[in-house]
Amino acid sequence: MISDEPAEAAVKRPEPTQAPEPTQAPEPTQAPEPMSAPMPMPVTAPARRDSAPSLREHALVVIRHAITTGDLGEGTIYSAAGLAKQLGFSLSPVREAMMSLVTEGTVEAVPNRGFRLVPVTQEDLEEIIRIRALLAGPAVEALCSRVSVDRASCEAALGVLRQNAEDALAAALQEDTIGFMTADRMFHEHLLEYGLGRRAAEISLRLRDQSRAFAADSVASIIDIESAQQTVDLVGLIEASRSDEARALVVDNLYYFKRAGDR
Repeated sequence: MISDEPAEAAVKRPEPTQAPEPTQAPEPTQAPEPMSAPMPMPVTAPARRDSAPSLREHALVVIRHAITTGDLGEGTIYSAAGLAKQLGFSLSPVREAMMSLVTEGTVEAVPNRGFRLVPVTQEDLEEIIRIRALLAGPAVEALCSRVSVDRASCEAALGVLRQNAEDALAAALQEDTIGFMTADRMFHEHLLEYGLGRRAAEISLRLRDQSRAFAADSVASIIDIESAQQTVDLVGLIEASRSDEARALVVDNLYYFKRAGDR
């Protein structure tokens, strides 16, 4: 707040006082040694968060699974409140998750009504797979090349991929479709991230989340097991630097969604 005090009062200073007598200065201490610059971090395997997922992230996992497997159908308008009740969540994380899916292009908002899935045709699915293959092929080739040059520097990334693949297979064998879908999504996220970088992983995941897999219950677990075993085999091919075979297998694995719809 600007003062209305006269200028003389505003600049008036206290009368100077006598300076205190100087005291004896303390003896100097030895200066600390300068800290050395930190060593650069390796770029082979970015660290992942180990903390528990937020409610929004957990809601995203469940909703993505419901969309992928057809539990949420195209042509139906879903309110955030209705979805929250159906899925057993509170309203806020479900609304936040649906808005994230709107941003990704998987869902569209219907003003004053709720949310609706963006339709995906068989032609759309083929296009999605082709684009994802354009990213996944070079990613596995890059990993194979890196392993052949310096296997030790790739151990962390290979360990993460191996764990994701084994988690997907274990879930598929137990007919845990949410567990399978979650581990499979993480496998492909890491595969692209370690092979080409984070941007490539985000593009591929966004396309994956727009896919649909409408397999009948009688064959869904079989397809899940086949797909999960392919990811386990793929890690083995990358570890052996068998680039051509790895590229062919990762492309075939991307057709999981097409196989699920054809059976």
